[in-house]
This record gives sequence, structure tokens and C-alpha cells, in this order.
Amino acid sequence: MNSKNLTLLFVLSLLLVGCGSKQDFSRAAVRGIVKLDGDPLPEGVIRFIPSEDNKGPQASVTIHNGIFSIGKDFGPLVGTNRIEIISTDDGGFAPDDEQALEKMKAAGIKRIKVVTIPPEYNRHSTLTESITAEGENELVFELTSTSTKKSN
Repeated sequence: MNSKNLTLLFVLSLLLVGCGSKQDFSRAAVRGIVKLDGDPLPEGVIRFIPSEDNKGPQASVTIHNGIFSIGKDFGPLVGTNRIEIISTDDGGFAPDDEQALEKMKAAGIKRIKVVTIPPEYNRHSTLTESITAEGENELVFELTSTSTKKSN
């Protein structure tokens, strides 16, 4: 092997080592409950989005019968997180399921009960939580289906 090939091999090995680096983020386990108008949220997703000086990836976990739980390996980052909560309860029917809609129409069902959460708890959420590395991160979210924000 000549010196040019040896140099090229050395440079490539340095590049490969640099590309494999992984940034460690301090994460924590969390669990809790989400209630909507006093009742457990049937189905949903809660997102923990790092905010303020907290930088890094977000964490998401599903909500079943109001309860959510995620371990430390995939949990939210330690520090301040903005919280987004969405409902995934579609009433048991996809809006584009023509057969289901025809069956509902034949049965006299006019509306599907779909659980909706106001935008102030999801895409426009101002909810925040401080996640700690030590101790329990047990969270309770009491949401209301009527928006508390005034419309313009």
C-alpha cells in the first residue's frame, strides 16, 4: 500500500469515527393522568417538547383511559417541557370509511361522538412542566373541552 492510499484510509477512518458520535440527553421517566371535563381522556397522545433553554428531541407517549407512562430511555428531557395533548378518539370510525358511514345512516345515527381537545392544549399549548432527574415525575392534567381563550 502506498502512502497516498494509507493517508486516504486514515482520513476516511477519522470521518467515520466522527459521524458515529451520539449526543447524550438527560431523560426521565414520567407517568400520569389526563382528564377532560373530569373524566379520563379515552385515547390520545401527550408530547413533551423541550422549551426555554432546554434543547433536544421531543418525547411522545400514548394515553389509554386517561393514563400515560414512559420509561427513562425514551422519556422527556430533564428540564422545562411544553406539553401538547391531543385526542385520538375518532368515535370508532374513520371519517372516510364509506361503509361505516352508510351503516350509521341506516341505523339512524346522525353524529359520531368524537372527543376533541381545544387547541390551547395541543398545537397552541401554553402548558409546561418541569421534569426532574430525581424523584417521581407524576403529572396530572385537568383539561376542559370548552376553550378558556376568548375569540377575536
